This record gives sequence, structure tokens and C-alpha cells, in this order.
Amino acid sequence: MIRRMLAPLAFLIPLVPGMAAGQNVALDENAFRIYLNGEPVGREEFSIRQIGPSQQHRLILRGTVDLELEDGSLSLAAAMEVQGETLGVSTYQIKVTGTENTDIFVNVTDNRYLARIVSASGEQLREFRAGPGSVILDQGVAHQYFLLGPFLENGPAVSLSVLSPRGGNQNRMTLSLVGQEEIRVGGVLVPDARRFHLEGGNSPRDIWFDNQGRILRVEIPSQAYVAERETLS
Repeated sequence: MIRRMLAPLAFLIPLVPGMAAGQNVALDENAFRIYLNGEPVGREEFSIRQIGPSQQHRLILRGTVDLELEDGSLSLAAAMEVQGETLGVSTYQIKVTGTENTDIFVNVTDNRYLARIVSASGEQLREFRAGPGSVILDQGVAHQYFLLGPFLENGPAVSLSVLSPRGGNQNRMTLSLVGQEEIRVGGVLVPDARRFHLEGGNSPRDIWFDNQGRILRVEIPSQAYVAERETLS
């Protein structure tokens, strides 16, 4: 089932004519340890790869999340294609299995996110605003905060429209720099991690980045959720 969902994005790589091996570049590949209420509940493995020449700004983001929760196991398999200097989403898919079973497919047309949600209760179609200043940060997927990268240098506060297809909601949120902090990643001290706060909706959150734009930590206090990067490699 996961293969069926991810296949459209997987086939994007060989369809690019004349692509050399050097044009498929790993920008970041790592994992997060996931905590709920201070207890470890699972891991998220992810990869962020540049596809084609760097000036095209075309990336593929993939991640799998496996959690052991009080009511059973939950797995997420997500894949996303983004393009342009602002990393605008062109295609997104996520498959949820375990205590929840849902397939979500999102495409972008005429500055609108068109979402198709398939679950045991049937099929639902929804539309959300896309365009400049909009990002997808889906529920329970930490590596997608990489999409905030283009906005980190845009001043003291940046207004964004944040869509969570799993949550079925889109909120206006404000991204602002809190400051630099020391943080440990896999036992290694990062003395100058930048902490950003994303305020708005029902789930304000904090995200720590290193000087390469890699995500080190994500905290969502209202959900008692923490994602900690495992290593700096």
C-alpha cells in the first residue's frame, strides 16, 4: 500500500531527461526521536533530496514515522515535491496506517491546494489557499519544517498560511526568531542553534535550526510533542 501511494513521486526522478548522478543530491538524511508527554514513542526517518540542476530549486522530501502509542501502533509515510526559491509545494501524499487509516493526496492548481482524503468513512474533497506565503506542515511530520527555510531571513516576523492536511485545517501563523541557544544533538553541543517560534492557531510551536538550515528540534507544547534530531551527520 505504501508503494502504491509513493509511486507517482518515485517516478519523477527517472523521468527527468539526461539527469546525471550528481543532479540527485542528498541535502539532508537523518532521523528524529519522537516523544509524547516526555516519553519516547518512536522515530521519524527522512530524506531531503535535490532533483536536477540547483537553479531549478526542485526537491523531494520523504519521511516515515513509526509510533507506539497507548492505543496501538501508528505509521505515517509522506512524500512531497517542492519547487522554486520559496519551496512551494506542487504535490504531497501521506498514508496513515494503524490506529488511523487514511490516504491523503494534495495537488496545487491556480493557487489552491486540492486535497483528496480517502478513509474508511469514504472519500472527501477539500480546497485550501495556496500561493506565496503558504506552506504544508502536516501533523506529526517533523522534517517538513525544512520548508520554513526560505522565510528564516525575512525579518523579525513573517506571516504564513500553514496547512495540515491530516488535521484538515489551515491557520494564519507568524514565524519569528527567538534567539540563539545551546542545544545537544546526539551528544554533540551546538552552541549557536537558532530558535524560531511559530505562533497562531491552536498549536504554537518552536523549531531549532543549525547554521546549515537543518532541523534540530521541534516542540509543540499543546500536543506534548517533541522531535529531537538523532545526529548531526
